[in-house]
Order: sequence, then structure tokens, then C-alpha cells
Amino acid sequence: MQGMFSRTLFLTLADGREIVLQFRTEPLDLDAFQIAKRALGAIVPDAKALENEELLSEHVWAYSLTRLHGKMWIRGVEGKGAEGRIAINRSLGRAFSKGYISSSSGEAVNSKIRPHLEAILASPSQEILPYRHHFESFLEKLEELKKLPLWVAHYDLNEVNVLVDEDCHVTGLIDWELSSPLPFGVGFGRIHTLAGEYSNGEFCMPDEFEVTERAFWNGLFDGTPADIRDMLKKEMALVQDAVILGTLLDCFFLVDGKVGFGEVSLKALPKFLTYRIPFVRGSEAPYGEIRAV
Repeated sequence: MQGMFSRTLFLTLADGREIVLQFRTEPLDLDAFQIAKRALGAIVPDAKALENEELLSEHVWAYSLTRLHGKMWIRGVEGKGAEGRIAINRSLGRAFSKGYISSSSGEAVNSKIRPHLEAILASPSQEILPYRHHFESFLEKLEELKKLPLWVAHYDLNEVNVLVDEDCHVTGLIDWELSSPLPFGVGFGRIHTLAGEYSNGEFCMPDEFEVTERAFWNGLFDGTPADIRDMLKKEMALVQDAVILGTLLDCFFLVDGKVGFGEVSLKALPKFLTYRIPFVRGSEAPYGEIRAV
């Protein structure tokens, strides 16, 4: 699959190494790759710029990336049924369990989340109005969110950017552009569509949804270092808030200073806002009663 603003080649070099060569119409933020690589290891590709004056004169940027093996989630899960979805989510949780960067999220809150919230609240978009009180409430909670550890977050975590093997274990996470570390939980706002799916514009919960969603969270927490896990358990209500904040910011995204929204995710947002993570809800259902907005 190919993006609108890039072209990708898969090459085998004379020495047998396999690489990805990508040509883009805008420069790539290599820092995002490097931060994720240091934390998550081999499932993140190495990325480096290839300087070429002729290409640059035509406003084309070239990059070489490690070839990560596996199939895209959307293809690797074919024929695997519920067990495939469950296995991928469990493996994905384990992969992100290595995402710790630092003990405080203060800089990310100030430079990423606060400007995002302020831009949403300043936007004239009518779609924001029913949720304005949510954004105002989170703006008041930002100092609390700084207590959560800083964690690797993928800006566009979906069934195309996750690679899996035949056993539905995650072998790679690609397309890290626009990604930046966030307070623990904010980057997991897409848990709804990692465990569920959109079908004909509607959010659907397959029969295995709750088993799948719990598998992700259990994989995430089981793999997290014990001292960090113990700290997170003391702040579970704050983690819950962070996940809901991530859900809101994913729906009302910010690119180049402008606020946009996903029409399909906006339709599902009232349901998503009732979501509670397993460590908060216990044996109850993932979603509560939908209130009018």
C-alpha cells in the first residue's frame, strides 16, 4: 500500500541486504524513528537520509530504511479469525511495554498536548461544540497528567502500519512520521479500533472484542518493568483519563496548526467516551451507557 506523497521500492543489494528506499515530497522527521528505535528495538526500522542534490532541487527527499519482514496486519490476519486478532493485540501490548522514556511527561504536555487542546478550543468547527466541556476539563488536568511517565506513541497506529508473522506476532511498526512521545495512555487512544473495527462507517465490536482488548492491556502491563508497573497501578484513574484524552485527540487531530476531525471516528465518539480500561472497570463491560451530547 502506498501513501499519497511518497513512492517506495524494496531493494536487495549486491551483498544480500534488503532495504526500503523511499522518495517523498516532504522531508521525514528522523528523530521520531530514532526515539522509537531506542525504546522498542528491532521492530522499528533504522532510517537515514540519502543526500542527492538533483532530487532536492526537485523538492524530493530520499530515505533508506531497514526492511522489516512480515505482512501488514490487515493481510496477516486473513483466515486467522478471532485468535489472530487476539494474538496481534497481545503481541502489540508487549511491544509497547518497552516504550518507557522518562519518569515525567512535563515537556510533552506543554509542547504537544496543551497546544493541541488550545487549538481545538479556539477552532470555529461546530463539531467540537458537544465535546467542548471535555476539552476544557482536560486542560485543567494537564498538571496531573505530567505525573505519568513519558512513553513511545505512534501517531497512526493501524492495521497497515503493524507488521506480523504467520503466528500473528508483531514483527514491525512502520511509518513513524509525525509521532512523538506522550504521557502513558494517551498513545493508546486507538484501542477501540485495535480490538474492534469500522465496517461501512460504523464502529463494530466483534464477539472477541473484550478478550482482545484485555489481551492488549495485559500484554502491555505484564511486560512493563515492575517498578514502573507499580507506579502506574497507583495512578490508574489518571491512566484512564489519559486514554480518553488520547481518544479525543485522535478524533480531533492537529496537523500544521490546523484542527481536523475524522467523520467516522466522530460518529463513534459518544460510545468511545464511555470506555473504561480493564484495570478500572474490573469484570464490567468495556463501554457504559451512551449519554446525549
